[in-house]
Amino acid sequence: MHADLAKLLDLQAKDSAVVEVERRLGALRAETSVLDQALDKAREGLEVAKRAAVDAERRRDELEQKIESYRVLQERRQLRLEHVRNPKEASTLMAELDLARSVVAKEENDWVRSSDAVTQAHFKAAEEERNIDAVAEGQTPERDRLAARRQELEAELALAQQEREESASHLERTLRIRYDRLRKARSGDVIVPLVGGACGSCHTAIPLNRRSQIKAGTVVDNCEVCGAILYPPETARSPE
Repeated sequence: MHADLAKLLDLQAKDSAVVEVERRLGALRAETSVLDQALDKAREGLEVAKRAAVDAERRRDELEQKIESYRVLQERRQLRLEHVRNPKEASTLMAELDLARSVVAKEENDWVRSSDAVTQAHFKAAEEERNIDAVAEGQTPERDRLAARRQELEAELALAQQEREESASHLERTLRIRYDRLRKARSGDVIVPLVGGACGSCHTAIPLNRRSQIKAGTVVDNCEVCGAILYPPETARSPE
């Protein structure tokens, strides 16, 4: 086998190790995301409860203002009634006062219900806050486990990346660039075996003379169709 092919295979193995650690980190992030979503849902519940409390307070305050304005009008009508001498006008004012009293009574009943709604809304908000605390507390052991595991994997990834760069440093610059470009362009392995005289990736037949050169270790050759770099698998398994 060509000496550079051995180096390329080693680099590919190191890249595979990096990808595997990154995959496990991704799975760990997904687990953390599930916890985050549960906590976010609890927080959304609190925000909804807070908005409901604000709306309830606004409705209660509006009713208070209406009731107060009705009372002011009642006081004015009462003052007018005390100075009216015309029986017809007095009768009209009395009817207005009676009607206004019934309106105020209805608004006061509405205010009582609105005040109860405010109390319930604040109770619901407090309940949602307790729920957030409960969710967060319940997640603590799992988050601690995930954080510890993440630290382990990040250290493992740093080591794998260091080993990858060390392996890559043994390649001649142009060959390393060639490999890196192929790796970005391909979804599978860059270095693939010859299988029955064909490319191990796309199964395109490789001409006999090129196969012979690859097996003899005289060239580092690509598949003309998919671009994968080819190597003789039987040589890779040899004691060398």
